[in-house]
Amino acid sequence: MRHDPNTSPNLFLVGAPKCGTTSLYEYLRAHPQIYFPHDAQHEPTDSSVGYWLCKEPAFFCTDLELPAHKSIKSERDYLALYAGGEGHKWRGDASAFYLYSRTAAERIRAFCPEARILITLRPPVDQMHSWHNDCLLGPTENITDFHEAIAASEDRRMGRRLAPQGIPAWQDYFGVSQFAGQVQRYMETFGRDAVHVVLLEDLSARPVETYRGILEFLDVDPSFIPEFRVYNEPPIHGSLERVLNAVHSLPGVRQVADFIFPYPVRRRLVKAVRSTESRHQAPPDPRDAELRQRCRPDIERLAALIDRDLSHWM
Repeated sequence: MRHDPNTSPNLFLVGAPKCGTTSLYEYLRAHPQIYFPHDAQHEPTDSSVGYWLCKEPAFFCTDLELPAHKSIKSERDYLALYAGGEGHKWRGDASAFYLYSRTAAERIRAFCPEARILITLRPPVDQMHSWHNDCLLGPTENITDFHEAIAASEDRRMGRRLAPQGIPAWQDYFGVSQFAGQVQRYMETFGRDAVHVVLLEDLSARPVETYRGILEFLDVDPSFIPEFRVYNEPPIHGSLERVLNAVHSLPGVRQVADFIFPYPVRRRLVKAVRSTESRHQAPPDPRDAELRQRCRPDIERLAALIDRDLSHWM
């Protein structure tokens, strides 16, 4: 497969899933010097295959054997995504399972040795919870109890105990969340200077500073600032949030509400509603604390690797 320096992808947002990859993809593709394929007819909340195959074609993680509706198999179809990328300094591929893949890093390097790599991470137990919740919305997961699903990770990785449409790589929840070795693989393959790690907590708490750091890493105009919306959020939960969403979806209401209440105001309202309703939810599962302890060795290894204090993840 031949890399064209003027049209082929050279920037790879490799994951991890549920760590802000969709939001960062949207922020980066808004930059005039950066191109990411995009299905303009659909939003990330849609079930549209088109949106997700544009955002994450998963072309280089062939070892995961993803089904055709979850990855692009044809070299021609993959490169066709970048037909509109001429003239951009960076052309990106935001496939969230490249990080977990054992072969994607080397395949990307063989295709584009000078590629830049972006990695987004969050506390592993939070990531596992979020990814399990996502999978429960579709036909890929049939174990509703989170900790039972985690316990099945190794079996699932081997193709056992899967839902009828389960995907082994997707349901290896514990393996996906063990980030240290995955990050190290990319650093060893491309060199530390070509790899930039972003923590979701930084992107959420300090979006401008964090985004500007990414732009400086990519050596593009750091003065450009997008609207920092949250994309691909967890599903609506709680009766009050469902009522508010139903009212907001009524014909004519959305346009008026969006005009009167800008996105930051609406976002604060959603956070307040979720905070109020969370007080009435069941107490934390004590098994989460046990799982955090199980993740401790990998977190400590990751902290040393990226030179960050991650003690609050444990």
